[in-house]
Amino acid sequence: MWYFVNFVLGVIFGSFLNVILYRSVEGLKVNDPPRSFCPYCKVEIKWYDNIPLLSYILLGGRCRNCGVKIPFRYFFVELFTGIMFLVHSVFFTRFESLILDIMIFSVVVVVYVDMKILMIPDFTWVLLWISAILDLIRNQYFWYLRIISLTLMLSIFLLLKKFYKDELGEGDIYLIVPFSFLLSLPFSIYHLLLSSVLGLLFSLIRKKKIIPFGPFISISGYLLYFFMLKYF
Repeated sequence: MWYFVNFVLGVIFGSFLNVILYRSVEGLKVNDPPRSFCPYCKVEIKWYDNIPLLSYILLGGRCRNCGVKIPFRYFFVELFTGIMFLVHSVFFTRFESLILDIMIFSVVVVVYVDMKILMIPDFTWVLLWISAILDLIRNQYFWYLRIISLTLMLSIFLLLKKFYKDELGEGDIYLIVPFSFLLSLPFSIYHLLLSSVLGLLFSLIRKKKIIPFGPFISISGYLLYFFMLKYF
């Protein structure tokens, strides 16, 4: 039952994630308008057509009003978030699961929004700081290593910002700080290396000079923290 509850909670939060993703990219406020609407015909979606996962299946992935096909992303984000919440509850304690749930919520937002418009919503790094503080409460040992880690990574990114200027966004700096505190040494160094490698591979594949670095900071940070909790 506990696992099922976590899956359902994940699906519900995934539905809220879809609202954040769409409105962040479109430049709309998350709470204005207060109700969800079809992105094509702009008609307000009734509650019975807004049930996570089920409504998409029952409507055949189309808007009831205009019949336009709804992007599969909406269904995928809800399902993915539900699965991740379930995985966290299976492998970790409830407190650890809460930290990972907050992290994966933030990671999805950063990956999608930064890829779309090269911006990182401010609330994501705030959520990551909440994760970092919760982890500090969970494990108060070697807190000084967290401070050293944060200082080291922040110094590196400020130097990179000075030399590369517009090629490194301020959002990336805000993002690296809570991850550095959360992962601590030596994992924050692995985090920097993994993020850089992923970013470089993406640049080579897409053949673009300007790449969003936030997604790779977020994905590698989450994976390393997951690994830390599981095996250390």
